[in-house]
Amino acid sequence: MEKLLDEKTLEQVKDLLSEMKGRVKILFFEKENCEYCDVTKQLYTELKEGVENVDLDIYDINSPIAEEYDIDKTLAPATVILASNGSDLGVRFYGIPSGHEFSTLLQDLISLSKNGEVEFSEDTVNKLKSIDKKMRLRVFVTPTCPYCPRAVLSAHQAAMINENINGEMIEANEFHEISMKHNVSSVPHTVIEVFENGEWVVKGEFIGAYPEPNFVEEVLKAVEG
Repeated sequence: MEKLLDEKTLEQVKDLLSEMKGRVKILFFEKENCEYCDVTKQLYTELKEGVENVDLDIYDINSPIAEEYDIDKTLAPATVILASNGSDLGVRFYGIPSGHEFSTLLQDLISLSKNGEVEFSEDTVNKLKSIDKKMRLRVFVTPTCPYCPRAVLSAHQAAMINENINGEMIEANEFHEISMKHNVSSVPHTVIEVFENGEWVVKGEFIGAYPEPNFVEEVLKAVEG
């Protein structure tokens, strides 16, 4: 199969990831008859082979490991990235992180190599840390959307701050059923769910890449609701 990262691109990636402080591990979950699993696995394999601080473990999405990380088994390929200290900080990718979302993946690798270093203000960090409900921020994206990485990174940074939060990128074109369920027509489209009485309940949603204060306001509003 032709390489996804040619030499020039890989050199640019290495240059960007020179900021990494420690090793990170990508956990990749695949299944049979999965349209995008092979190409996603190839992308991660090329990253692992070409970049010094990236490790890769590959699992079937129906394995006990997937349950351990609370993976949504209806969405393959699925990805978890562990911080350099081995902890799971709630960063999830459902679908291939291609196009503009490849930059999101690289920024996450840098942040997680620093054990979840975020760019949010101290005020935002304190507000997000106060959340004591289990929740997930599901950001629907497409590879060609230039505004989507900002929305995904906001969700991922919220997850890095608070262990009760998972931040999830969901590639809308790959997963038509769940996109239709949430009436996704424009991206980024963020759906905020809270775990109540043993099930995930939608508590809020918004369209667009919100500035930091507005993003936090929407998350807190969903928690209170």
